[in-house]
Amino acid sequence: MHLALVLDEGYITATCSLHVLEVGPLMRPAFFRPILELGTVATRDVFSVVWPLAEEVAISLGFELVEIERGGGQGRIVIRLFIDKPGGVALADCSRMSRELNQRLEEGDLIEVSYVLEVSSPGLERPLRKAADFERYAGSPVELRLYKPDGESGRKQHTGTLLGIEGETVTIEIEGGEKRSFPLDGISRARLRVDWDTVFQDKPQSGEVNDGGLYR
Repeated sequence: MHLALVLDEGYITATCSLHVLEVGPLMRPAFFRPILELGTVATRDVFSVVWPLAEEVAISLGFELVEIERGGGQGRIVIRLFIDKPGGVALADCSRMSRELNQRLEEGDLIEVSYVLEVSSPGLERPLRKAADFERYAGSPVELRLYKPDGESGRKQHTGTLLGIEGETVTIEIEGGEKRSFPLDGISRARLRVDWDTVFQDKPQSGEVNDGGLYR
């Protein structure tokens, strides 16, 4: 079991990962792409195998499953889960989710190769995946990446203000007030966009004293 804490602008982002018994090496490294060679996950996309079970476990523990990412290399799959709850998740939450999901995966014998299960909070640049995410964060700055360049601009990457989702169509407002719409199933990755210069512009320097206290 590997546990890590990251201090991020006054609060702790908890990350925990669980290394599971190795079953056998992958035929080739793969990073953020479907695994094709071995095991049950090898014959189906990891989302279709892991997402329904992970979401069921998350709901039972009082969490929201935000996103799943898959990676790998050097003989094992890496499955990264992002969870959230009102008030944010703590290290103990990540650990519970990791243990419960791993137990369910092993009981169902769903992954027949060596894998690492990582669970963490989504952070400030929260991934957006479900239709409800695009509804909830309407009005927020976002960054979208498409599977294919859109016909109007010829670009895959788009940034702007999220206006929301209607049906299966996501609409953003780009610089200059122009609106762009994209089908939800055409978006490969979406996340909240953070202006880090703004976030840290008022952050005090290390050791600066204020109101008789020391900033850390």
